[in-house]
Amino acid sequence: MIADDFRSVMRRFPTGVTIVTTVLEGKPKGFTANAFSSVSAEPPMVLVCVNRQARSHPLISQAGRFCVNVLRLDQRELAERFASKAVADPFAGVAVRFAATGSPILGGTLAFLDCELAEEHSAGTHTIFLGNVLECGASDGAPLGYFNATYRDFGCTIP
Repeated sequence: MIADDFRSVMRRFPTGVTIVTTVLEGKPKGFTANAFSSVSAEPPMVLVCVNRQARSHPLISQAGRFCVNVLRLDQRELAERFASKAVADPFAGVAVRFAATGSPILGGTLAFLDCELAEEHSAGTHTIFLGNVLECGASDGAPLGYFNATYRDFGCTIP
């Protein structure tokens, strides 16, 4: 079946791991995502794809803003926490500061991009959320990777 083959192929495409955060009705919200990409440098834009069946799907649309937090290699537990349905408050005990839009920036991340929602597009089972980057920052470190349904270390450099 093509859908199974497609999933098998896409699992073999290595990605970084992010936590997308926002604030809705005065409460911080967030979820783990790896369907994230840059779109444009002028103006600075990124995209995040979210399955419409996911409990996190309405967050970006309703809030009109989001922050993409790029995780460091040592933040696997944070990725798992924000991906779990069993965790009541994934923000508990996590250092947070707030970006220009009011979205949470998680402490210790490799990078962040704070965005205002620009456009939404329906594509298959997902919504593509395009965001105008209003504020961003980065620090040194290695990224948390994801490949073939497993977290990975992509910290090696090929000479």
